[in-house]
Amino acid sequence: MPWRLEQAQYQYTLTDTNSDELNHWAPILLEKLEGMKILTDVASDQQIASPHIVVDVDRNAAARLGVSVADVDDALNDAFGQAEIATIYNSSQQAKVILEVEQAYNYGYGPAALPSIYVTNATGGQVPLLALAHITRTVEPLTINHQGVFPSVTLSFNLARGASLSQAVDAVTAAKTNLGAPGTLIGQFEGTAQAFQASLVTMPLLVAVAILTIYIIMGMLYESFVHPITILSALPPAGVGALLILMATGYDLTLIAR
Repeated sequence: MPWRLEQAQYQYTLTDTNSDELNHWAPILLEKLEGMKILTDVASDQQIASPHIVVDVDRNAAARLGVSVADVDDALNDAFGQAEIATIYNSSQQAKVILEVEQAYNYGYGPAALPSIYVTNATGGQVPLLALAHITRTVEPLTINHQGVFPSVTLSFNLARGASLSQAVDAVTAAKTNLGAPGTLIGQFEGTAQAFQASLVTMPLLVAVAILTIYIIMGMLYESFVHPITILSALPPAGVGALLILMATGYDLTLIAR
């Protein structure tokens, strides 16, 4: 189980092979969880407000102009990559010569400098970058978390007063199912919620084994096959009565109440 630092006690992790789908559906599910009255302190580790500039090269136009994608990469790297092209030495120190866009263009580095970028083609000519590439602004995640090898987003939450973990698990699972998201978007609980969900699977078997063990022990004590059944048959109404008394008096089911 991966280690996470979250803002709440319970976690629900979404994974997808397609990061764009994950970035689309995770905020939608987050909004649904925030609207549930049984959940509080709903939060996400997704940080998707980082502005990005996408340079989409038109390969057909680039081919007509004699420019390869590698030429575009080299031009952008020379402009913004701070390439070290030389070293100046003197008697006591040395200085690195860095190749970059002139500071006058958008205060050094930025999208305003892109119209001034030219790419050298196969014949040595200079081709404007905007003649063979489309520039679009978008937002991308500041960091991309992973669960195993897949991108992931973890939603965390606490329980509202009076709500149970089983109610929260059912509500979150139903919200994920009703999203209508692609099958590649997978959700699973982590930490305490995952342990609770796993315990529900084995609970019937544990109860059956416990009852069988008690029956065998009591059968040995009473040396009878019938008396243990008589005693065990009284436990369900006794348990229901105890729970009703706790509900009537306003006590929680704790060790002290037991």
